[in-house]
Amino acid sequence: MKWALVVYFLVAPEVWMTAEQLNYDGWHRMHFDTEEICREYEKRFNEGPSRRIKGVCQLDQVDIVK
Repeated sequence: MKWALVVYFLVAPEVWMTAEQLNYDGWHRMHFDTEEICREYEKRFNEGPSRRIKGVCQLDQVDIVK
């Protein structure tokens, strides 16, 4: 298992969907070896002013690391 930064988009009031669910090219999850590294990327991703997009670290069942 690896940690993944998953990108969510607000598509309706209180309805969040992942980039994969929306088939948004170039927004798919990125995988990391550790939670600490993922959280660093999550923090940087969420520093922007947008409230309609967010990155969330979650455990993912893959063996690929980017």
